[in-house]
Amino acid sequence: MQTVSGFRRALLLGLIVLAPGCATNTITGRSQLMLVSEEAAVQGAVSAYANMMGQFSKKNKVETGTPRAARIKEITNRLVAEAVRFRPDSANWAWEVQLIDEPKTVNAFCMAGGKMGIYTGFWEKLNATDDEIGNVMGHEIGHALASHTREKMSMAMTVGVGTAVLAALVSSRNSNDPYAFQRNQNTAALAAAMAITLPNSRDAESEADQIGIELAARAGFDPRAAVTLWEKMAKEGGTSAEFLSTHPSPENRAERLRSLLVKVDPMYQLAKSRPATAAVPDFIDQPVNERAADGMTREEYAKKLAAEPQVMTFVAAEFEQFSKGNVVLTCATECVFGYSFHRSIWKELHAKHQWRDLAVAVMKVGYFNDLSYFLLGEAATGLGLKDAATTYYARARAAQQADKSCEGAFNTCEGFEIAKAVDAVLGVPELPPAPVKDKNYNKFN
Repeated sequence: MQTVSGFRRALLLGLIVLAPGCATNTITGRSQLMLVSEEAAVQGAVSAYANMMGQFSKKNKVETGTPRAARIKEITNRLVAEAVRFRPDSANWAWEVQLIDEPKTVNAFCMAGGKMGIYTGFWEKLNATDDEIGNVMGHEIGHALASHTREKMSMAMTVGVGTAVLAALVSSRNSNDPYAFQRNQNTAALAAAMAITLPNSRDAESEADQIGIELAARAGFDPRAAVTLWEKMAKEGGTSAEFLSTHPSPENRAERLRSLLVKVDPMYQLAKSRPATAAVPDFIDQPVNERAADGMTREEYAKKLAAEPQVMTFVAAEFEQFSKGNVVLTCATECVFGYSFHRSIWKELHAKHQWRDLAVAVMKVGYFNDLSYFLLGEAATGLGLKDAATTYYARARAAQQADKSCEGAFNTCEGFEIAKAVDAVLGVPELPPAPVKDKNYNKFN
């Protein structure tokens, strides 16, 4: 019993030391367990993907140079071009897709960092159309955008890998250990490989469904194909449909996807009306800084899209309220922890000019003080919403006047000089006139 108890204490101590805790996803608004950093998740995925594809290559199971392989790259490139609209940082991922030649296997995945794979069983067993492939890969990309791989890696590290993982992670913090980084990288790769096989939660599946069908629609793939694809897989069933083992399919899934059609069909109709010659950067198997036909790099393209006030349908209603200047923050004591945890994240989003994400992130916490309103003003300014920005800056000033300021020993402003910045926008408030002394004033009174 002492051994078990000691292990539990060590595990708990390790998790306390390592865990950044839970983080709120700015796309979905859900709080997720994130023991693994984004960088570690991407590095682990890159390593696991290289090992996986190396094994398939040895067996001559990676299909290249065929019209089908070329088509899957074209489909995924169109999807990624829309994905970076909502996660600009993903423009710098080393996006890659491989067609795995296993005709009896119906499966697909997208790991952290954009490492994708799809099996030929989608064509051989399901006779999938381009629209259906677009929807299934949109779904997979949705998992990556919503950090589901990172979330599952965190779960794998806590319940699936055990003490070896914990020891490797702890050792990675010892800068005097020359082998620590390699152990940590190997551990992350193991967790990333396990994450592919772990089933997704119901929440994660719902999120990937919603993100995926929207990405597909925006990229010009018929969202109705998401429904027909799941109907085909439901009929296929059996052990060959491996996709269903990691993507549990509730009976009402097709109905839920149908309910999303009314939201995303206008996006699909708009995408169909765009000129077919519209150029986007090449994201698949291409250098990050390569320029597209219209002269933009990936980063420039992502920055251009990030300046457009478009958001995922997850937060569309909230964002509409924000854009009209109607957000009123009221949360106080109950939101202190969330505010304390997220304000450094807000600062990072501000530095990266990710205005939509910043606005959504601040609204999700809802903490009432001058910093929150100031950052809403900054986000509105960045998105060209002048009237809304003025409203939020004015509310930041009002919060200060109500003693709801971020200044203080434990309530810092993250380096922002709010009063000075607000005065520059709104003008310096007039001071009340000095009292006039009565001519009969007696100094002895």
